[in-house]
Amino acid sequence: MIDMHNILAIIPARKGSKGILNKNMQLIGKKPMIQHTMDAALTAKKLNNIILSTDDKNIIELAKSNGIQVPFIRPTKLSLDHTKISEVVVHALEWYKVENKVFPKNILLLQPTSPFRTSDDIDQAIQMFDKTLKKTLVSATEFSQHPGDCLIKDNNNQYHRLKLNSSYENNSGRQAYPEVLYIDGSIYLSETLEFLKTHQLIGNNPEIMITAQSHAIDIDTPFDLKIAKAMYDSGEF
Repeated sequence: MIDMHNILAIIPARKGSKGILNKNMQLIGKKPMIQHTMDAALTAKKLNNIILSTDDKNIIELAKSNGIQVPFIRPTKLSLDHTKISEVVVHALEWYKVENKVFPKNILLLQPTSPFRTSDDIDQAIQMFDKTLKKTLVSATEFSQHPGDCLIKDNNNQYHRLKLNSSYENNSGRQAYPEVLYIDGSIYLSETLEFLKTHQLIGNNPEIMITAQSHAIDIDTPFDLKIAKAMYDSGEF
């Protein structure tokens, strides 16, 4: 039996979005984007405590119809463009402490902008976290393009190749580059007390769960959304 206070899974979904209007309710396949995350959370074998944090009435209705707990409406002051995700998590934890007289041991953040993260990904992350001595875990994937191939603009508006350690720059070919991973945004796990102490979900030395690139898309722009829709329509999922 799963201890209900072991992990609190939080799905954050504010109404406003700069890049994509009504982003969390955009359809991918025949489902709103956020429902893909709801489905993954609900079918994960190692989760039984899932809540939604939102200020959007339509998302609240969708969550309730799918069996996701919506214990509060997120305050407007925590639903702004500049609101930090850590503030949203603290708010959810404060509610949890009032309701249950205890904090959950761990927190799991599942952002709806990662619709292709699966229930198996979630279960694998929890299993890894149970075994590690580290206090945080984050999902990450390989870069399509290495940062060593990037240009960076300096204070004089001039572009230069992003500098790597000289030992790598003296070698030729991409195979000489150091390993770099992209934080894909789909899974963040942290011990609750560690998060409350640092207000950081990643920390300095997290456990890393490598996710397949096809599961790791993070939808932030209209172009990202087009890619996600094309991937879904291709039958990949």
